[in-house]
Amino acid sequence: MTTEADTLTTPHTIQIFESELDHLYCLMIEMTQLVMNQLEQTMQALNDGDMLLAEKVISKDREVKQYEIKIDAEVLMMLARHCPVANDLRTVISSSKIAVELEKIGAEIADFARLVRILFDPSTSDPNPKLLSDIVKIGNLVKIMLGKLMMILNKKEAIEAYTLLQYDRDCENELQEGIKHQLSFVVQDGRLIGRALDIMHIMKSLESCGEHCRNIAEYMIFMIEGIDVRHRSQATTVTLL
Repeated sequence: MTTEADTLTTPHTIQIFESELDHLYCLMIEMTQLVMNQLEQTMQALNDGDMLLAEKVISKDREVKQYEIKIDAEVLMMLARHCPVANDLRTVISSSKIAVELEKIGAEIADFARLVRILFDPSTSDPNPKLLSDIVKIGNLVKIMLGKLMMILNKKEAIEAYTLLQYDRDCENELQEGIKHQLSFVVQDGRLIGRALDIMHIMKSLESCGEHCRNIAEYMIFMIEGIDVRHRSQATTVTLL
């Protein structure tokens, strides 16, 4: 039997939960913005040969990790306090998974920044700009993907999430082309092998960022539409109400 007290407290409880969901979205947006800024700064450090800026990116990686901790704490609190079900449960659980993927992107970007320091070490000559062009191509693709993630989180619409699945394939293609390109430089001049290996490492880190963006897009589709699009070539797509 529903009491008068239940009638009065239920709307209040719903409002609290909605407020906490909004806060969770805000944290994810802030974390995505931070990761995007980290990528932009690292790309700038690469363009300018700015080792101090690269150091700044590396030092801020702890801040990215702190966001993951905050989001996980929020998720655990909401699960314990509200016991959400259906689409609310999907949102809460997916938020935790998205935070993990964003932290991995942050770690890859920090690794990118460390390699920028190596490329522009004062004890060596600066790398040929032609060698760096492949990094810029993949970096710009990842930047677009992060921008689309921001749009998805702000609008809470899954349409853009589907386009990200294609961008991930574009990143893979650019990586393969970039590797061929770097190997052609090495064939022409064996002295470039060390540089080429560092650059291929950076390209792989950025391509991994693309993979994590794809994973986030899949979680967002699941969160918003209740459709599991992971491993679609290996299993039937699952729809949850």
